[in-house]
Amino acid sequence: MMKRISIIFAAVLGITVTGVQHTHAQQTGVIQGTVVDAKTQEPLIGVNVVVVDTDLGASTDMEGFYRITGVPIGTERLRFSYIGYETLLRTDVIVTRNKPAQENAELQPQAVEGEEVVVTAGYFEELRKAQTSKIQLSKEEIRRFPGGFEDVVRTVAALPGVAINNDGGRNDLLVRGGGPSENLYLINNIEIPNINHFGSQGTGSGSLSFINLDFVDKVDFSTGGFSAQYGDKMSSVLALDMADGREDRFGSKVLVSATQYGLNAEGPLGNDGNFIYSIRRSYLDLIFEANGLPFVPTYTDWNFVANYDVTPTDKLFVLGIGAYDEVNRDQSTLESRVFNAGIMDNSQNRWIGGLNYRHLLGSGYLDFTLSNNYTDFQFSQVDSVQTEYFRSEATEVETNLKLQHYWRLSNSVNLLSGASVKDVRNENTTTFADTIYNRNGDQVPVNSLGIPQRLEENSDAFKNALFSEIQWKITPKLEVSTGIRADIYTFLDQPWYVAPRFKMRYAFNEVFSLKSSAGIYYQAPSYVWVINDVNTQLKALRNNMAVVGFDYLLDEDLRLSVESYYKDYQDLPTGATPGTDYLVITNTGTGFGGRENDFQSFGYFPMESTAYGHAYGFELFLQKKYSEVPHYGKASLTYSKSEFTAGNGRVQPGEFDQRWIFNLYGGYKFNADWEMSGKFRFFTGAPYTPVYRPSENGGEIQNLPEEYLSKRLEPGHHLDVRLNRYWNFESWTFIAFIDIQNIYNNRIQVRPRYDFWEDEVVDRQGIGILPSIGLSAEL
Repeated sequence: MMKRISIIFAAVLGITVTGVQHTHAQQTGVIQGTVVDAKTQEPLIGVNVVVVDTDLGASTDMEGFYRITGVPIGTERLRFSYIGYETLLRTDVIVTRNKPAQENAELQPQAVEGEEVVVTAGYFEELRKAQTSKIQLSKEEIRRFPGGFEDVVRTVAALPGVAINNDGGRNDLLVRGGGPSENLYLINNIEIPNINHFGSQGTGSGSLSFINLDFVDKVDFSTGGFSAQYGDKMSSVLALDMADGREDRFGSKVLVSATQYGLNAEGPLGNDGNFIYSIRRSYLDLIFEANGLPFVPTYTDWNFVANYDVTPTDKLFVLGIGAYDEVNRDQSTLESRVFNAGIMDNSQNRWIGGLNYRHLLGSGYLDFTLSNNYTDFQFSQVDSVQTEYFRSEATEVETNLKLQHYWRLSNSVNLLSGASVKDVRNENTTTFADTIYNRNGDQVPVNSLGIPQRLEENSDAFKNALFSEIQWKITPKLEVSTGIRADIYTFLDQPWYVAPRFKMRYAFNEVFSLKSSAGIYYQAPSYVWVINDVNTQLKALRNNMAVVGFDYLLDEDLRLSVESYYKDYQDLPTGATPGTDYLVITNTGTGFGGRENDFQSFGYFPMESTAYGHAYGFELFLQKKYSEVPHYGKASLTYSKSEFTAGNGRVQPGEFDQRWIFNLYGGYKFNADWEMSGKFRFFTGAPYTPVYRPSENGGEIQNLPEEYLSKRLEPGHHLDVRLNRYWNFESWTFIAFIDIQNIYNNRIQVRPRYDFWEDEVVDRQGIGILPSIGLSAEL
């Protein structure tokens, strides 16, 4: 019966089986990897690793390593089994001729010692943990996602609980009523402030991720209820585990797509290590010029990761990232200069370096993490005669030292604890001309907007943290975790904040489990807010969050999850002066905060921690993994509501308050050569502030604050499709894809803006149907 449910699910997704499966018996490849204990990270010896539905397999050696040869090319599945551990199924293992497929695994110990029973974790590893609101994605699931540009952030943005920014060209995580500054990014335990090109200062927003997907092994995305080890963010955690480079020989990959081209290189580091390196460059000018836009954002990025086994019990991970962003403008005509006068010049350079050193202790492990994040922002704005009236030069540097210790006290009790010291250097000089341009395009004195003419900060402060968490498997059915976290923000007048957290999972049987979590989550004000000295009296932002839900396995490859949540926001920053006291700064736009919103998104003006709000909702999520029935998919329905009360007492909806979101995504693998997928999205409209022609509204484009977020956009919907074609040659693989976004060309309503040149209000998305073609050759 359950297999029939899977087939029905494929039909619902609209995936029609056409074509005949054919094999490549004469073409084979290799699958290899390591298997470790999920708790202690110790290698497991003698684990049986089998290619499902074949007689191919291997056992792990003394170092937990296995290697399976003669595997047919295409997409395979692996089964990992070991006495005393839960059996794990791993899908989407892509086998090619030119490169071994690297598939590492972590096996969960069974709860009760001495019982030789078969417990299956199945395809959904995250379901066996007490963590609520967590979804795990493999690299392959991200790569084939239609309309995702093989971008980690764009892919998770289509998961339950994430609102849609339909303004276009944005890479924003808007989680369960939260704003774009409330998300934590991690790469192999190394914290990254923002993983997007053209990042918005003070938030985690941007345009496109600079993380090369080829470097990613898997992604864990948590939209709530995360444990005490994660801090300084209130809404979500996006944790990336990076892949190993190949160790058999040197290899490379060349990529050309609609937005960028690049080169990868990977290979061994002696006998005990490996590396991957890439460099990419954009050529977005083709898309922007095709749409008549007189500005072109261009970027370059490079990624480097290395893994090295110093000893059998000591492992070193090294990360290096560089990203360079600039905006090129066409100022050759008056029309272009008028248009560009409303666009913030957001050029920035970013360097990220880090290492994680892990020492295995037998009953646990010790992690030592050292990282440095350097970001140089260069913002400016000019008028139509190219006179600059705003400039901000900001350098934010974070140097973070973190220690984390995991100790398995028994087979059912574990202790995780740690401490971190983060040195924060903030150098910012922001200058306005005597007169600047406001949102109406009028030249006004700078003090009329409540902003100082010059702001300057050169500070060195600390963000320190301590945490401890105990995980207890009370019975085979009941697991609880309780922890406490203390954060210290020395650049605030009130520096200390303590946050208790709790989560629980009760498994009624092998297929049905109940989960819940509750806790307090604090977040420091963004660095750009405190360059105004008045704002050091702000408190840390607070979110009291509770989540409850259940998971039901309809089959080993098909899950149903239902969750509800409530978030109580306190101590949010709001304007402290008339004219700004209607704003809740975390509830403002995701853009760059220039003339079009009177520079208010930056938070330069005086603020106070008197705003508050709440968000609540529920989510239904149905997920089908690739299995013996070669289709996959996800369907989700989200309802949410968010409201905030500003300093003036006015209640306003969340700017990203989309009440209903429906996502439907699925794909089918016809054979080892062809794959097709599609994604449909429907969403109700978000709030917006009406925009008028100034000549018809007393010279004002917007009536503020009385009409702030008083209207809603129309519902929107679009369909994206993707087709992949693979060619496997003797020593290299060639991949081509076509990805068509908004295939039926539905021009979605967006937040309106006033076009100064045309003297009209524009409220439709400029880019309709958008085809993208990509080619890659892997050697």
